[in-house]
Amino acid sequence: MNNLNPDQKSTINTLICNYKCVFAKDKYDIGMVKGYEARIDLLIDKYCSKRPYKCTIDDKKEIEQQIAKLLDNKLIEESYSPFAAPVTLAFKKSENKKSRLCVDFRELNKIVVPQAQPFPLIEDLMMRTRNCKFFSTLDINSAFWSIPLRIEDRKKTGFITQEGHYQWTCLPFGLKTSPAIFQRILSNILRKYKLTDFTVNFIDDILIFSKSFEEHIIHLKKLLEAIKSEGFRLKFTKCTFALDCVKYLGHIIGNNSIQPLKDNLISIQYFPVPRTQKNVRHFLGKINFYNEYIPKGAIILEPLHNLLRKNQKFIWDHNCQRAFDTIKSLLCSQPILEIFDSNLPINIYTDASIEGVGAILKQIQLNGKEKPVAYFSKKLNTAQKKKKAIYLECLAIKEAVRYWQYWLIGKSFTVYTDHKPLENMNLKSRTDEELGDLVYYLSQYDFKIIYSPGKNNLEADCLSRNPVLGIEENRDEQLKVVNFIECDDIIKDQDSNEELQNNKNRLVEKHNIFLKKMGVRKVIKKINYPLDSCKTVRGVINPDTPAIYLNLLNHLEATSCVFGF
Repeated sequence: MNNLNPDQKSTINTLICNYKCVFAKDKYDIGMVKGYEARIDLLIDKYCSKRPYKCTIDDKKEIEQQIAKLLDNKLIEESYSPFAAPVTLAFKKSENKKSRLCVDFRELNKIVVPQAQPFPLIEDLMMRTRNCKFFSTLDINSAFWSIPLRIEDRKKTGFITQEGHYQWTCLPFGLKTSPAIFQRILSNILRKYKLTDFTVNFIDDILIFSKSFEEHIIHLKKLLEAIKSEGFRLKFTKCTFALDCVKYLGHIIGNNSIQPLKDNLISIQYFPVPRTQKNVRHFLGKINFYNEYIPKGAIILEPLHNLLRKNQKFIWDHNCQRAFDTIKSLLCSQPILEIFDSNLPINIYTDASIEGVGAILKQIQLNGKEKPVAYFSKKLNTAQKKKKAIYLECLAIKEAVRYWQYWLIGKSFTVYTDHKPLENMNLKSRTDEELGDLVYYLSQYDFKIIYSPGKNNLEADCLSRNPVLGIEENRDEQLKVVNFIECDDIIKDQDSNEELQNNKNRLVEKHNIFLKKMGVRKVIKKINYPLDSCKTVRGVINPDTPAIYLNLLNHLEATSCVFGF
């Protein structure tokens, strides 16, 4: 609070002390909102049930501790529901160990009825904060857990671990409709207490704005009193008080000024100067989509087209640079570029290359034509460059969605990718795997993926091959993919498995765990080694079998399989 004088700082400190009861002691200190309930409606009458995921002993202990805390705080309860989402333990960004427990609600999210709810727009805030000089931001602690879940809908949030079967008593994280539900409830509370003239909320983040310090203290008292009455708790470390400017909705808001934190045109403005004929082709391929909006385009682009002519030596001269700068300027202005309109359909075109990921957000205008609104590209780190194509293409979608999240949360939109396996997000990855973590994050948004051949996606392809943003940029995540659950003993799970119990005679019992027999020939066949080289005689593997395959068989036998030699 460097912008305040000593008396003003003292006033703020006194205010905080007077309302210290509304600040949470830990993430489980969430209170409970009164008079509101969340509901979950399904598109079809079916249940989602999967087997629990396995985990290591250390992960099991961590999960058990967090499950116990959830039960103690009555955030979850024992369940007899036919719904059973698996749970897993994943890495938390702020730590170097697995400490983030997640319910894999991907299957449930596919059949949940979306809930439409308006979210605040930065354009509205520009008018409402006019002439305001003091700003505060408050963050609701473990926000979604503050909302009770309707009793008849609790069974739909059922999740299973290797130790037990539970369901949520409150609104869980990771559910596709949770942001819209919380937005609606908190907005209704602000209206109920007549606070909307000087407050606004975006999910769990509340902004208070006032024209004078004295007025700001009055506004803060009214809001804190409402929070206290309704049963919310605030996370003190994420609250700011009486600042002259704050970060909100991806912008820096100050006295009669609003500046975006992220530049939606930076990928074009800093597009690298072409160094080869191939770079020029990429750039011109992108421009071809907008030739009708570029007056005298053929004349402007002549120096660049000249570089592609046969036997032409590649020399980037002043004329080429001028044509390049002119086109970039046109791409970032009318009539090519349009302003984002929350009422128009949203289409996102993504692509990934070995260099980076790229995307373009477009909207179909009232005249029926699709126009670009924003551009995005980001470089890959060394480890990401070694990943498979499906991971990189999915990463391109996640990075683009996260970059434009303030436009996309609560909206239905369409993503176009040239990677067919990503269509409909029908992936079987676990959430503690890298690809699964991407898919789980994306499952909270209301969108569909459509396959589009690469020849129809040259714009995003061009951006992905010429990325601009650094590796560490674009780290903010408005949606928090955190849920808390547990994993247990395989033995208990097998004891309750009727199919397994009825087929014991076909299984091998080892250390009280039933394992499936698998002949050595099948294993060798799976690893593509010639069967003749691994023939067995009375249960003895051919001694000429290479050591690498023997080691593999020994490893498999020690970890999860028993082989019937």
